[in-house]
Amino acid sequence: MKPVKAAEFCTCTEHQCPFNPVNNSKGCDLCILKCLKLNEIPSCFFKKISTEIPENEDYTFKGFADFTNKYYK
Repeated sequence: MKPVKAAEFCTCTEHQCPFNPVNNSKGCDLCILKCLKLNEIPSCFFKKISTEIPENEDYTFKGFADFTNKYYK
């Protein structure tokens, strides 16, 4: 499989992650699938709101709600 170039909107900086679009030919699909299995939200959704990292790296649905309440303006 040939890796694809990340889409212009991609904000993921985890380039070592095998699910990052630059490391596979399936775009964001693998990352989203992983997050859905773990009941998490992809990091790009957090980065759309703020460049801050979620406290305790909590990427769960509740963590996203808390992060949104704290940083969304």
